[in-house]
Amino acid sequence: MLLVMVILCILLTLTTSILLIYIPSYAVAVIGGSAAISSIKKLILITIVYFFTSMIAGGIQNGRGMRQLYIGRNLLYRLFLRRLNAKYEYTESDAGQKAYEKARQVCLWGTDVRQLLEGFMSLIVCVVSFVIYSSLLSRLTPWLIFVMVGLSALNYITLKRTQRANDKRMDEQAAEMRKYFYLINAFQNTKIGKDIRLYRMGDWLCRVMDKSLRKLQEIHNEFQARIRDSRVVAAGITLLRDGIAYGYLIYQACNHSITISEFVLYFGMINQLTGFVSNCIQSYGTLRLGCAGISSVSDYFSETEEPERDSQDSGMPASTPNISIEFRDVCFSYDGVNNILDHINLEIKAGEKVALVGTNGAGKTTLVKLLCGLYKPQSGQIFLNGQPTEELTFSQRANWIGAVFQDCLILPYSIAENVSMLPYEETDIPRVEDCLKCVGLYEAVNRSSSGLRTQMTRAVDEKGIELSGGQQQKLLMARMLYRLNASLWVLDEPTAAMDALVENETYSFFHALCGERTCIYISHRLASTRFLDRIILLDEGRIAEDGAHEDLLRNNGKYAHLFKIQSKYYREENVNEAL
Repeated sequence: MLLVMVILCILLTLTTSILLIYIPSYAVAVIGGSAAISSIKKLILITIVYFFTSMIAGGIQNGRGMRQLYIGRNLLYRLFLRRLNAKYEYTESDAGQKAYEKARQVCLWGTDVRQLLEGFMSLIVCVVSFVIYSSLLSRLTPWLIFVMVGLSALNYITLKRTQRANDKRMDEQAAEMRKYFYLINAFQNTKIGKDIRLYRMGDWLCRVMDKSLRKLQEIHNEFQARIRDSRVVAAGITLLRDGIAYGYLIYQACNHSITISEFVLYFGMINQLTGFVSNCIQSYGTLRLGCAGISSVSDYFSETEEPERDSQDSGMPASTPNISIEFRDVCFSYDGVNNILDHINLEIKAGEKVALVGTNGAGKTTLVKLLCGLYKPQSGQIFLNGQPTEELTFSQRANWIGAVFQDCLILPYSIAENVSMLPYEETDIPRVEDCLKCVGLYEAVNRSSSGLRTQMTRAVDEKGIELSGGQQQKLLMARMLYRLNASLWVLDEPTAAMDALVENETYSFFHALCGERTCIYISHRLASTRFLDRIILLDEGRIAEDGAHEDLLRNNGKYAHLFKIQSKYYREENVNEAL
């Protein structure tokens, strides 16, 4: 429908511009008394046609504007969905975040969509009009057309400078808008409100935001100054061009080479032609500006991929009681230079319970992200039950994994939906209740009269419930328990918000529940994982030690050293509590 409207707008604009030229010429002829009755009838007919054509064009313009708005909103929605399905590695990277912010600006404001369509439509009108009017004016003098085109072409140089300035503005603005919206989101986050108040960060954060706003204003002002300079140059060129054209026409009229009605007709043609030549350059510039913005959206879509479709024949059963894992010479780097994981060779047997331990930055979480399919290794391979993971879709792999991460994803939906991660109608409510009871959260979240339909958080519903940090982690554990068919459980420090005793109890609880499943635990507290089959110590992206807890203590290596330090800390803590 929008394409039809654009075509109609082009045709109606061409029609009204031509009618607008002939109306004054016929009117002058009628006033001068040199027109026949047929000319008067033509004048009346042309005027009526012009009136109705203008009305129809105005209505179509309004409808086209609304449809452009809908397209912008739809594009924003598609962009959001594409980001949800984009590779996590790209989404998390600086390049991915910057590309998304540029594309989001285009979709959010809709300016570039409008510029693209306006520029395209106006350019077509200008080109067709130029052909029509130049052929008519060539009867008067051909050289005038070349002069007008030559001077108008100079505007293209200033237009290119404006385009380069706009490209620079887009890059700088995208980087600064990312900072600005981070601050906006931080100010709206009630969880950090207490820190802002207690540490009196309000003034400091406001200054940071003011600085960001000033930077955005500077970028805007610099671009506007460039546009202003371009317009001054364009106005000077236009003045010279129009002066030559109108001067020649007046000269011809004074020499009686053309009649008054012809003067009015040619005057209108020159006026329209000069306008269309200028608009042609401007329309091309508008089209380029629109294309530059839309191309940022197109680039983001090309950098991301459509969601993978599940293979009908994966070569692996849909469900299995446990999974064997093998990392074969796996390397991974975030920047392409420094390896976070450096030639990892690791085998985990089906049903084995393994702990990944190590200091911050050792690569524990990165290894789990590779296992879950969020990242792909730069080199080496990962095998699940002997099958290379590149032969599996992400959805297939995700169906076999139940994971609890340190970061909490609590959606403003019902308690039941936050556990099942499914619409309420598709949720197994008795299973949700059992999972909440297992983690000791059922009584806390089921106090409301709405029961498990109670909304989480107060972001959408003021009657929603807010959970503490420890309760949120329990909710995530209930979410993992809901996935009874998962063959692999991964706990990536989900108990970070709990004390050491609760963490130990939680890990013991999950150890009792996991049954035949393969389990991977990540923890900073080494005492919480000592009951597992194996403990793997990562250090600077490599496997430093691998073995059972008692064996690693007897080896008296890095693991033993870290365990003794932590044990000493907890002994001192217990003594202080007793005192």
